[in-house]
Amino acid sequence: MQNINLMEYIKGNFNVDPSIFDSIRYELDKHLCYYGQQFRYPREKTCKTFKNAIDNNAFDIVGKMFYIYNIFSLLNKIKFDKKILLSNAYFSTNIELKKLGFHVYRPPWSHFGIYTRSIDDIKISHQCEIIKAAFGTGDFINIINEKFLAKVRSFMGSLKDYFLRRQIAGLIVPNDVSFFENLSIKIFKEIGRPSFIFLHGLPGRYNRIDENRSDFLIVWGEKIKQHYIEAGISEEKIFVAGHPDYKELQKRDLRCSLEAPLVLTKSMSASDRGNQILYLYSIQSVLSKFGVKQVRLRTHPSENSRWYLKFIDKDFFQIDSDSLQSSLVKATVVIGPTSTVFLESIYYGVNYICYEPSVNNIDLMNSILVPPFDGSDNRLPVAKTEDELNLIIKDKAVVNHEIFNDYIKTPFDLNFISPLI
Repeated sequence: MQNINLMEYIKGNFNVDPSIFDSIRYELDKHLCYYGQQFRYPREKTCKTFKNAIDNNAFDIVGKMFYIYNIFSLLNKIKFDKKILLSNAYFSTNIELKKLGFHVYRPPWSHFGIYTRSIDDIKISHQCEIIKAAFGTGDFINIINEKFLAKVRSFMGSLKDYFLRRQIAGLIVPNDVSFFENLSIKIFKEIGRPSFIFLHGLPGRYNRIDENRSDFLIVWGEKIKQHYIEAGISEEKIFVAGHPDYKELQKRDLRCSLEAPLVLTKSMSASDRGNQILYLYSIQSVLSKFGVKQVRLRTHPSENSRWYLKFIDKDFFQIDSDSLQSSLVKATVVIGPTSTVFLESIYYGVNYICYEPSVNNIDLMNSILVPPFDGSDNRLPVAKTEDELNLIIKDKAVVNHEIFNDYIKTPFDLNFISPLI
């Protein structure tokens, strides 16, 4: 066998157009990795809902409902006096885009949002719902079946027509791997209109694979831009916007004690889930030596906290279910892996100790550590062994708050978008 990777085997041996395969790969990967009780919404759970979704005519009703809603909703009328953007970027980004003079709507596969409405369209809404249901309920083999691939090809034509007919001038999405986002970026390239990826967190990797599909990449801070340039992405492609929810951080003393520790999990794929538990065992071993009897444990939003309780000391680890802001306000120190919470901890005045057990900069899930979590920036305390974690805690090493402003620019600014549309 020449191919030792299933995805590469499918590309070489199944009749799947390379462009379409690139768009559906994320959904295929879910079938291989996104399963098991450690996930909040594993494949075993979601696939029990709509059976035979590819042929399900019930979505005709959904399409008609959107059509009727579109007729009677004054809020959904399209105006052509300004350029129209489609955006499902996170946070309050769309509000800021409106301030720049754009009409901003959510994409048709993402109808509902706090800040923005979508432009409903009976045909495209119908197709989006069918494809989403198929991804959510179909088996792996159904997705690479010619019957479904034909529906994808038809959808591509409909989506292109939708973008042109609705006079969409630009696209802003949070990633380029999810099916609809990936496909839309390709279509926007085809019709010669710009697409943007607005990263929704601090990257755990810097490479030229995912974030290179769109025309432009929007990041939070100058350091993030610098790391992407070092990874080979063109400087002209990257823009620094900041974050709409954070203001400039002033000098402050960070809380740093073992009175109320908050521990974060190291989220991994299903194949590495034993190391998720190992990570917590290791932290408990170190903290116990300092007399710590109990900590709050905060799992990743995609994880099922109850799964962890089957493996860990329930007297030592208490599941934290508060909002992130409330958790950070209560904490006297945060111990966790590579995570955007590192910046949020600083913002709410609590020290962050990065713990990344690793060998030669390769972590527990066989990924390469990236700055500043690789120890290359001495402003962030990073431990790669239990001994190093012990030493950081003993010495009460504290994050230099100045690192925050390097990774989140202030004030938030999207003015660079207007000349590009």
